[in-house]
Amino acid sequence: MLMRSYGEFQHVIRKKCNTATAAKERETAWENIAAPVNVCNPAGEKRTWQQLKMKYKNIVQTANRKKADARKMGGGPAPPPLTEAEELALSQNIGRPVAEGIPGGRSSSESTPQDLLDGSDRLMSRENDKHG
Repeated sequence: MLMRSYGEFQHVIRKKCNTATAAKERETAWENIAAPVNVCNPAGEKRTWQQLKMKYKNIVQTANRKKADARKMGGGPAPPPLTEAEELALSQNIGRPVAEGIPGGRSSSESTPQDLLDGSDRLMSRENDKHG
């Protein structure tokens, strides 16, 4: 649900304007993303727009890391496949620069069912929240 909601507002969030008005528009967009995500988990903890923004960045970072690991040469086991959320994150960020996070860094929160629900309230495949 997070990834699909982000897709609806990415044109606002990715706007290259650095004014106070644009910052407020981005904040409002994240608040609009948070509303349906929180509705998907009525009994669970409600997440703030800041938490969801961080969660989105963590999903993109994990997807980029897995994609880079898949390109590495050498022996050893194949990297884990991308989850549906990670695939969607990569498709939404085609052509954008890839920025790596802090080596050994971790997600600020574990996945919850609301992260894994798509628009029809079906569970998506569980994302791998191991960062590092």
